[in-house]
Amino acid sequence: MFRDIEISGNQLILKETGAAIPINGDLAREAFRMASFVGLVQGVRASRAIRGREPRARISFFPRKPRSYYAIWPVCQLADIKIVDDHSQADFHFYFEDVEFLTAPRLAPTNKPALNVGCHDIRKSAVARVFEETFGYGLSVDPASHRGPAVEKSEGNGKHDGRIVSCPIDAPRPDRVYQKLVDNTFDGAEFIDIRTPIVGGRIPFTYLKRRSRERRFSNDNHRVDLVEADTMLSVDEQAKILAFARAMRLDFGGLDVLRNREDGLLYIVDANKTDMGPPAALPGREKFRAMRGLSDAFAAFADDLLSGRG
Repeated sequence: MFRDIEISGNQLILKETGAAIPINGDLAREAFRMASFVGLVQGVRASRAIRGREPRARISFFPRKPRSYYAIWPVCQLADIKIVDDHSQADFHFYFEDVEFLTAPRLAPTNKPALNVGCHDIRKSAVARVFEETFGYGLSVDPASHRGPAVEKSEGNGKHDGRIVSCPIDAPRPDRVYQKLVDNTFDGAEFIDIRTPIVGGRIPFTYLKRRSRERRFSNDNHRVDLVEADTMLSVDEQAKILAFARAMRLDFGGLDVLRNREDGLLYIVDANKTDMGPPAALPGREKFRAMRGLSDAFAAFADDLLSGRG
């Protein structure tokens, strides 16, 4: 794990993605909760091994295996899916790599099903393009001709560096994307992201990530709630979100979805194929419930793959 991070000032930097995590009391508490949760999951796995229980399926990862702090690791354990190193022993594979863009998908180790293998471009511009193709209305703006406020942000995943700019702009930055400023509040004050997990063509639930105005573009949530998908999203909206996931070739991951207060429309602003699991601000008991929901959906997906229905 320590090979994957470095310390810069008061932040932990994930080397592969460049994502920054503040070093504070919240991080220490979350690290303790994560260690406790991993220990609990390891106990579940050990009890199954002692009883000689055969796993539901076997999975291999390429080009690298996930660490225990990525969501897919505990999901596999709780779904009774064994992680194997030998690709020939796996029932299916999982493309796992913390990069936003490859010019082409990586080749799977065998001809068995490979999850997320086609999801090789999750840059903000690619997300916006596929979103417009799926939903029929756009998120991107031309900063040279657009008039009014817009959001300027990096192409990369996990940067959380969005800022509001006034358009038109004479010299837009070539390494940035420019998007519509979405008022994702319910009351005009608290900004809410609808974090939407995707598991094999299913939306098991949603997280409501609540932030203050000053933190609206960060990943610093002052409260997170676990909410049924039907409570936040209509049947038609869920169908379009899943169509977007299919177009992105995202079998397992998470989407950041915003609802615009002005017209009620949804906007998908980010896609993550190496999700790190329930947000830190979600209470511990709810974290375990969320992981159970993800693992149940993944177990059903694995069953469908093995039966030829997936």
